[in-house]
Amino acid sequence: MHDWWSPIIGTVVGFLTAWSVLQLTEHRRRKRAQAIARRAIVAELRHTELILSSTIVNLSIGTDAVADAVRELKVLLEIGTERMLRTGVLDLTTDQLEALRHLQGVSDQSAAEILRTLWPTQRARPLKVEAPVLDVLLANPTHCFGDVELQALSAIRWQMHLLADEARLADEWLPLASTMADTNSQGRALATLDATRESYRRRAIVALRMIRDALGLLKAGIEQRNQTAVVTRRARARRIAPRSEVK
Repeated sequence: MHDWWSPIIGTVVGFLTAWSVLQLTEHRRRKRAQAIARRAIVAELRHTELILSSTIVNLSIGTDAVADAVRELKVLLEIGTERMLRTGVLDLTTDQLEALRHLQGVSDQSAAEILRTLWPTQRARPLKVEAPVLDVLLANPTHCFGDVELQALSAIRWQMHLLADEARLADEWLPLASTMADTNSQGRALATLDATRESYRRRAIVALRMIRDALGLLKAGIEQRNQTAVVTRRARARRIAPRSEVK
């Protein structure tokens, strides 16, 4: 009887072992995919943050909204001039950017007075900011994002669509403002273009605030998951007694 049961028991044990290994491998694969998705969306949001922040500075310097330029410029200077230039938005030389570094040590009011006298060589064109990772993620949400995180990301995508509409309007009015022969018509076209740029600038500020809030949520989510993993490992370690303690 014992010999008859041995192969069956061995087969069952082998099957259960293989199934356990398969489940563990699949679990690790899902965790790895989720971690990659979180890193990808964070990287895209940080890049979008840099583009929008640079655009806000460009559209605010030399205007009555120069306080917005001061706030964002101080954030950008902490990031570094090389990354700022890489966006191609500010339209400032490296020497000019380095000269602005001393603004970090002055009050916001003094910095505003300095920036009020500056004028960029070219105003930034309202951009249609692409967010492919965000689009894919929201089309196929994974379990690694909580409801609050998904709501924040959905709100950002809606702002991206609205920014794209403003950018489309600016693209339509830009050639009219520069080619119209009639002075009155050209003046109206320029006024409409300026209004569209201002609308884009204000919406970019809202989108930027949402992006920074979402980055804070994502960072808090990662830290919470890491803490949960540590607690789980410690709990498992306490349940498994060391061999030296086993009598």
